[in-house]
This record gives sequence, C-alpha cells and structure tokens, in this order.
Amino acid sequence: MGTMRTMNVLAMLGIPALLHAQSTGEIHGRVVDENDRPLEYVAVAAEQAGTRFGTETDTDGRFILKPLPAGTYTLRLISAERPTVEITGVRVDPGLNNRMRPIVMPMTELGPVNVVAYRWEEPLIRPDDPARMVITQAQIKSNAVRKDPVKLITTMTPGVTKAANSDELYFRGSRSGAMAYFVDGVKMSALSAVPPDAINSVTVYTGGLPARYGDVTGGVVAIETKSYFDLYQQRNAER
Repeated sequence: MGTMRTMNVLAMLGIPALLHAQSTGEIHGRVVDENDRPLEYVAVAAEQAGTRFGTETDTDGRFILKPLPAGTYTLRLISAERPTVEITGVRVDPGLNNRMRPIVMPMTELGPVNVVAYRWEEPLIRPDDPARMVITQAQIKSNAVRKDPVKLITTMTPGVTKAANSDELYFRGSRSGAMAYFVDGVKMSALSAVPPDAINSVTVYTGGLPARYGDVTGGVVAIETKSYFDLYQQRNAER
C-alpha cells in the first residue's frame, strides 16, 4: 500500500516522469473535414484535472498524445479556420492505445464562441490487443458485485473462473498458482487485500503477456488504483 500512496503523492506534485510506465497510455486519432480530407496542423490537447498534454496533426491529419497517465480526459481540437471540437469522457487505460474514430471538424460560420462538443463512446473491440480485457471504473461502479474484485473479474472476463474453496482465479483450466496478481505494478499474493473503492481499472491478460510480468502461464490480473486526478474528478462529479 505504501507504493500506491507514493504514486498518488508524485501525481499531486506533478512529476509524470516518475510514474510507472504501465500506468500510462496513448490517444491516437485522425482529424478530417466534412469530405473526409485530412486536416493538418490542428492543435490537439488532452486535459485532465487542470493538466494539459498537447500536440498537432501531421500532413495526413493524424496525431498521437503520449504518454498520458491513465484516466479520463477532455480532448480539444483547435483550428484557426474551423470551430473548436471538444470531446469529453475520453478514457486512457494503462498500457493501451486508444485509437479513436476519425474526428470531423466541419466548416461552419465562426462566431465569437463556437464549440462542437460530444461525448466519447467506448469501442466494442480493441483491435490492437484482443487478449487484454480492461474493466473500467464506470463498469465497476455499475456492477452488482463491485465490492468483490474476484467475483467482478469472473463475471466480466470470459474463461476466468474462481476456485471452489478459495479466492484464487483460474484461466481456461490452468493449474493452481498459474495466475499472477499486480496492484500498481507490485506483485500481490491475492486480491482480497485490495479495497474495492480504491480500484480505478482492472486489466486481465489472457494471452500475449508482457515480459515485465515474468514467467506466468495462466494469465495476469493488473489493478490500477485511483490516482489524485481520479479522486479529483470523482469529487467534482459528486458535487
């Protein structure tokens, strides 16, 4: 638990360079006009709890924002010739690339303040990593067994089951002890010690395990706890 507290303190101090690599992700996108032609040199910014990360589109209209601490962002696209586009609720998961659908910036008459705003929609399939299942904070909050991380994982991850007489998880009939559990990058012997209200996301690897998890044959469960930014957003949402 000391590691989790340390990570939250680092986030409060604004030291993103010291965050664990697995706690960051990326946003990939392409900006086009109403005729699907790429728009170059559009300023793109991702903002979370007052912290902003920025870039601009290339000649093909593409952009990449990285590294981004895991969490939920508001994405803003600004062009001198077109209305600003604002996308809220864009989620970044640890170790994943959020590949967004093409973002359209229509040519409309500019006024004093003209913003086209909409909310990001969760993709049904993650084409870059189908062997990784991410259970988001929103999914956890709406799940009936959210107070029990073990049951939560078994109900939302195909092929993962719970042992009859313990909280141990099994993947596709793997042998006892084949699963590994990590909380904020620290290996744990079980998930029962993790407070459910502190969980921000749960990532379940069922294949193609990253090398950092070592010699694991039965799968990996990686939990990311809520950061300072997550708690800040949660507090604002409850007001």
